[in-house]
Amino acid sequence: MGPPPKRSGGAIIALIVGGALVLVLLIAVALVIVVRGGSEPTPAERLRAAAGGLSSARAMTFKGSFGTTTSGLNGELKITKGGRILGDVTADGSQMTLLSVDDDLFVKANRSYWERQTSLLTTPYYLKDGQQWGRVSTTEIDLSFKRKLTPAALASEMRSNTSYRLTERETTVGGRKAVRVASSLASFYLTDDDDHPELLRYESSYPRVAADVTVRSGSAGYATVTEIRNRIGELKDSFDVHSLPSIASWDDTPCKANSNSCRVRGQVRPPVDTTSSTTIEVRFTLRAGTTTGRELGNCTKSITVSSSTPQWVACDVTGSAWRSFSRGSETRYYMSAQFKVSGASDSDIQRMQAALDQE
Repeated sequence: MGPPPKRSGGAIIALIVGGALVLVLLIAVALVIVVRGGSEPTPAERLRAAAGGLSSARAMTFKGSFGTTTSGLNGELKITKGGRILGDVTADGSQMTLLSVDDDLFVKANRSYWERQTSLLTTPYYLKDGQQWGRVSTTEIDLSFKRKLTPAALASEMRSNTSYRLTERETTVGGRKAVRVASSLASFYLTDDDDHPELLRYESSYPRVAADVTVRSGSAGYATVTEIRNRIGELKDSFDVHSLPSIASWDDTPCKANSNSCRVRGQVRPPVDTTSSTTIEVRFTLRAGTTTGRELGNCTKSITVSSSTPQWVACDVTGSAWRSFSRGSETRYYMSAQFKVSGASDSDIQRMQAALDQE
């Protein structure tokens, strides 16, 4: 018999080795894909992702410090997408509630704060113990930072910072793990979430802001707008300490002796910048003998003006002090007037509340 036929083992081994190489290559490609797909986002990618979450926010809450180092605010501010502000803050050593709606700025503060604001030699009669709402000039409290703190403005700043050199480090904010992404202009503290990072804190050197952030969307944002609307409604009893009416002339007709009342009449000159419907409450006071003599009584009358044209106002002083004086031997008495200018008219309140409809 001839020799046995040769086996084809070499071909089988070659196929096995070739298949193994293909499998190794496939595994290597898969590993590359997994590694690349699971890589951490860059600082710029984190900022862009967080900015996207701010775009739909209805309002934001900031808790920290704001403004310049000499006249800044410390506390909590709620800012809507339209730039309306409500907050409890401390400014110049005074605790206050601040309300800013468009070009109107109001403060709810205690008596001592308002006494410092008035330029009168005597304390206005309408100042009471406890906190009261009053209008202040927009230059009185620096709110220049607010243009950067609306949801849209802050989201825009985050996107613009992606064009700068960014640094990144791990940290915590309020006990939550966070990533600090910083440029030479600002620092953004984001949640440690690669896919959907959220802003937790914002720091800026100019205007100076260093505050923890809470984004308010949906029902939370609606609640903030409702709270601002309710606070605007409280302004019906507010005043304006910087609007100063005066008496243009007095009716010097003397009151009768042995009388039960004395009619006081004066021509009130409204503030020079009066151009819209404004309520002025006038309090006339009578004093015996001198301008600082004992009080004989007072009366109050309200008028509504729409310009700076003087208007006559009159009311009757009654009471036991006047009756006793009119029956005595003294005949000289002095008249004086104080004014309470309304901080917000009914139409002002309606206008400010209507503006919230776009929020």
